[in-house]
Amino acid sequence: MIVYGGIALAVPSTTIQEFVRNGVGPRLGITVRPVRLQRRNGLGLLILSVEQESPAERASLLIGDLLIGAEKTRFTTATDLVDAIAEAGSGRLTLRFLRGDHAHEREVVISLAGRFTREAA
Repeated sequence: MIVYGGIALAVPSTTIQEFVRNGVGPRLGITVRPVRLQRRNGLGLLILSVEQESPAERASLLIGDLLIGAEKTRFTTATDLVDAIAEAGSGRLTLRFLRGDHAHEREVVISLAGRFTREAA
């Protein structure tokens, strides 16, 4: 698929097959951008948007929060959050994040919605 601006995207056929079979998996309902953390020597995921009535909104995550880890593991790549969501077998995900002055870590437990089907999406 080629999107606006001439950027070409490729999705493996196995990913498409899994999506068609299972629908969309659990999600937080946020848009993030990876940022390098200078003082903490790692990667953070800056929240750019929070969908209304999403698990992230119910957990009181805000635009500008900086996600730094999940389930006692710090993020090292941008896909670590996706992996943590996929591995949250209990349907609950503990996220660590920074807010405001970024001096103190906070933690929130998010209840992920069940699997969404194409009809419910």
